[in-house]
Amino acid sequence: MRTPKYQFFSIDEYQQRMNNLRSRMNQRGLDAVLINTPENLYYLTGYQTPGYYWYQALIVPIDQDPVFITRSSENTNVEALTWVENSRPYDDNDDWIAKTKDILIDLKLDKKVVGFESTSWFLTSRDYISLSEKLSEMKLEDCSGIVEQGRMIKSTQEIEYIRHAAQAAGAAMKAAINATAVGVTENEIAAEAHRAQILAGGEYTGLPIFVASGIRSEMTHATWYRRRLENNETIVFEIPGCINRYHAAMFRAVYVGDPPESGILATEVGIETLQKAKEFIKPGVTAGQVHELIQNNLVARLGVKKNTGRVGYSIGIAFSPDWGEGQIISFFMGDQRPLQAGMTFHLLPSTKVPGIGTFTTSDTILVTKNGCETLTDVDRKLYVR
Repeated sequence: MRTPKYQFFSIDEYQQRMNNLRSRMNQRGLDAVLINTPENLYYLTGYQTPGYYWYQALIVPIDQDPVFITRSSENTNVEALTWVENSRPYDDNDDWIAKTKDILIDLKLDKKVVGFESTSWFLTSRDYISLSEKLSEMKLEDCSGIVEQGRMIKSTQEIEYIRHAAQAAGAAMKAAINATAVGVTENEIAAEAHRAQILAGGEYTGLPIFVASGIRSEMTHATWYRRRLENNETIVFEIPGCINRYHAAMFRAVYVGDPPESGILATEVGIETLQKAKEFIKPGVTAGQVHELIQNNLVARLGVKKNTGRVGYSIGIAFSPDWGEGQIISFFMGDQRPLQAGMTFHLLPSTKVPGIGTFTTSDTILVTKNGCETLTDVDRKLYVR
């Protein structure tokens, strides 16, 4: 492995990630894997670009050096950011699947078992069909999750990036809260939050900052919409930070005016539930048990209907269109997978008051050897302006 110009992890850490991947390939009987997911490419090599809407792939043979395939204009990123020494760029008018086929033949993999990521948004059904037709003697086998299995538990350096991302998210959240006032627009608040996140060292996030006021605060994933804040209404923020593609996120709510008792109660119960979950979380506890604890407390204290939806998700590496790693592990009902030290989550017991707004308080947490640590540090309360 060569040392890249811009290095996010040590060569030893990249080597360990590749060794672990190849061990899982061996267990599954795979001669190679074709990786297309941007987060997985970054995890394995350090490669990143907002231009991943063009085809890009990493071929990892079990006993040969990997080969990177990307658009010619993006090959500078392979050279500057990754340890990969063999890249085969294609021109914009090339058939990139034909290029992939030729490389697989060169590597003598055209009659072997090659894993592909069926769950990747970036290997289209058209590309899969074309590759299957061009290499009819090669056995394509779904290997979805083979890289994510290694991403589940974060290394010391990964955790450090997430800590820094939490600080950037905190700066943005404080800026958003401080900018909130009657007559201010959601756009003005979002601008202050973005500015603070960037000045805290942050970069573009996998999803935008969510800023929603009034009745819009009940909408999922609603963001700034030129609306001017009025008296006696809720504004809710879900704000991420991002450092070297690693994310942290949190929810906080603000009430402009005199908050109703229902909003105060929803906030108090949300914070209480969040704290109970943090005290419960430790290695060995299952994801489903965390879901059960949160839902039981919300039902008992607020009288709401039990929700089967997730109440948190893994968080770490992300590119648009997401900032989470929920496909790796989430707090879903009945999920029997045990938590392990080194996992990171965005933990969010959702509390809404119909007709008034969302009053959710959430945090990014780290599972430790003996429990969990909260990484986001903005005061947990209903802010009043």
